[in-house]
Amino acid sequence: MPGPAFAARRSLLAAGLGTALSSLSPLPCCAAPANAARGGTRGTVALPGLADAPAVETPRSRRIDVSIAGQRRRIFVALPPPPAPPAGHPVLYALDGNAAFHLFAQLARNHAARPGVDPADVPAIVALGYATDASYDMQARAADYTLAPLAGEAAAPAPIPCSAHDAHASEGNADDRANDADALPSAGAIRTGADRFLDFVEHDLQPWLAGQFAVDARRQTLFGHSYGGLLTLYAMLTRTHVFRRYVAASPSIWWGDRALVPFRDRFVERTAALDTPVDLLVTVGSLEEGAPNPDPERARRQQARKQVSSAREFVHGVQPVRGLHAECRVIAGEDHGSVVLPSAALAVRIASAPETSTAPATAASDGSRG
Repeated sequence: MPGPAFAARRSLLAAGLGTALSSLSPLPCCAAPANAARGGTRGTVALPGLADAPAVETPRSRRIDVSIAGQRRRIFVALPPPPAPPAGHPVLYALDGNAAFHLFAQLARNHAARPGVDPADVPAIVALGYATDASYDMQARAADYTLAPLAGEAAAPAPIPCSAHDAHASEGNADDRANDADALPSAGAIRTGADRFLDFVEHDLQPWLAGQFAVDARRQTLFGHSYGGLLTLYAMLTRTHVFRRYVAASPSIWWGDRALVPFRDRFVERTAALDTPVDLLVTVGSLEEGAPNPDPERARRQQARKQVSSAREFVHGVQPVRGLHAECRVIAGEDHGSVVLPSAALAVRIASAPETSTAPATAASDGSRG
């Protein structure tokens, strides 16, 4: 028999559904009097002015601004409800924190409310962003998330340029914004930023967090999208020990004439097996390659970047490493921008998985899963 919690959730769902249905306009043939449903006169509820209403806040969340190497960064933290589990909280780190924080914080809260979820498995959310009210700092993220070519390889070229109009066009189109953010910076600012950024995460941020709340060092997950996905893969290849779980959503493997690939090849050559198991999930939208695009320039970029085949090829290339559980998941009907949402939900599940089991959706795969 369903328990009280299930009944409460069902009641809330029914109430919400009833509210939604009541807001629909009735058909003319069966329209009721305007005030019949409420049994009173219209306009009797005094609502306060919106400007006087309090701001919406994410429970148990904080943010701090800190200056690192001349760059003002903003760190967002959302903690699960107390008490902390004896082993500490799992932690999910999200790049592009200004855009990602509230999404991940709410997904973690939703996960905690699911029946059967152990509170000890709900992750703390740590989102890494910049001291701005904008969703993205395009120049700063490119400086932080891109890498220098491996020694002996050709220098990485500048990203594909785009016009200022393209960079800010169509704010409602997430695919436009994400692709154009990857195309803005000049080459001079993006040579060694990834290593500086990961130094900060490993040597400053993680020890600081461990002093602020109980952290389960065995369950730390890194999530990044696009350029952030590129950094996530780079971190996995060059600092595998820093995190146990990696989720790269639509990673920009194309960047710098595929400058990441030599790092992957070196990693596989030098790493027969990992001392500690690591999970890697690479996601990509099915519409990112081969889908019709009415904009000729965007169609050209899509063809050149080969997001889907590059993601599959990357995962296939790391399969020889024992102890690395890697999967490429192609998410149907999603493009470069919209793939963030299902990928974020998967990342929360992965971050919440018990340490003794392989994280969900990350069993070994040859990258062919659709």
